[in-house]
Amino acid sequence: MKSQETARRYAEALYTLAIEENCVQEIDRDYHRVVDEMRDVPDFIRFLMHPLVAHDAKTSLLKSAFPDISQFLHNLFAILVKNGREGYIEMIYDEFERLRESEEGIVKVSVMTAKELSSQDRRRLSEHLAHTLGNEVRLDEHIDESLIGGLRIEVGGKVIDGSLRARLDELKTVLAG
Repeated sequence: MKSQETARRYAEALYTLAIEENCVQEIDRDYHRVVDEMRDVPDFIRFLMHPLVAHDAKTSLLKSAFPDISQFLHNLFAILVKNGREGYIEMIYDEFERLRESEEGIVKVSVMTAKELSSQDRRRLSEHLAHTLGNEVRLDEHIDESLIGGLRIEVGGKVIDGSLRARLDELKTVLAG
């Protein structure tokens, strides 16, 4: 069973190192890419978790799959493999993100749209939300075609539903009496 506390300790060590080396954004960007690619290839994770695969083979796979990531991440992954904690890679990233958001005052905003936002719309939305919330904003985008149009925003448990689907549902309720 995985321990949140174990993941938090690794994440805190990585974040502290990233601050000392002034490379928080680089590590965040690289780690995000690693986790995204690992989620896209479930066999990759199964290989890393397999008890009969040698530690050297696992470390070698990580190095060859991600040759251009920070050396700090390669070192972290090597330690995780050595300690039999390969399954913590995603959990440590999630803890790293939570820690970074907390320390740097970043607000995570979930945005659901009917289609992918253009880079200009994404930038304008981020700037507007940052101004409104008074903090840096990190958008977590999701696509839900059932919204038809508009968007649905969730911040800190509060939901602002400006989707066309929500408006049509409201109109249906009003017309039904």
